Amino acid sequence: MALADNALTTVADVKTYMGVTGSTDDTLIETLINNVSDQIERWCDRKLKESSFEEFIDGRATRTLAVANPPLVSVDLVAFGARDAITVGSTDSTDLQASVSVSSTSVRLVRVASNGDETATTHTFASNKTTALLATAIDGTTGFSGTSVFNAPSNIMHRMGGRDVLVNTANLSVPDDAESEYRIDYERGFIHLRADAFPRSHEIPNLNRFPDQFQSVLVRYTGGYSTVPNALVQAAFELVSDAFRGRDRDRYVQQESVGDYSYTVRPVAEWSAAVLQLLAPFRRIR
Repeated sequence: MALADNALTTVADVKTYMGVTGSTDDTLIETLINNVSDQIERWCDRKLKESSFEEFIDGRATRTLAVANPPLVSVDLVAFGARDAITVGSTDSTDLQASVSVSSTSVRLVRVASNGDETATTHTFASNKTTALLATAIDGTTGFSGTSVFNAPSNIMHRMGGRDVLVNTANLSVPDDAESEYRIDYERGFIHLRADAFPRSHEIPNLNRFPDQFQSVLVRYTGGYSTVPNALVQAAFELVSDAFRGRDRDRYVQQESVGDYSYTVRPVAEWSAAVLQLLAPFRRIR
């Protein structure tokens, strides 16, 4: 096992904090760091270490919105609206079902043949970086047709659940309006819209405001901490140390094993007031 990308500290630093020498417990400590880092991120409701994100945000007809993972390091794109990028249809009229869905990482095609057999095919954005490539991959999937309408990065496609394509084609869309003037509060992760260059007629009542629609605004950005703040590191130290030293006594909470060791990570309800105080400034309030 290795430290996860979101690990808030290192094995060496934890061992120094606990006064542990030698490498006998390194694997256990590594696992505890990964588990504790996950727990802290879930409690804070955000990613904490610097990473890249494509995030769809509810506009709410406001001029200011907040990303989920501040602080902002850079913002590459703020876009809204919709433009068809791919049309998807069915090519087998005997199928009982055919649908397409879009997640944050891929397009999923599901068909149920006339004999009831179900086939699911996934085309990832990593392997099809543009919507033109993705359309070609869809078109090459048995039972489906895919046509490129507009070429764009595939990972900015609007997310949607399964849409039937037996009767009508489905349109997979991307945000099309990126011609806006905005300002950024890097530390707090706020984006403030000053002016939208091309408002549509139906958006006039909300001129120069983000659309009042579910997940209507796409923000591509780099966010999180390049250097983990000391308070987060200290909280990780204390939770890892607590789990490490109590691995043989806390039998009333969920346990896991690594090699010959058993250990527990306390649930949030049992975290000390000191740990919660360290984490409180980093918690996302929706």
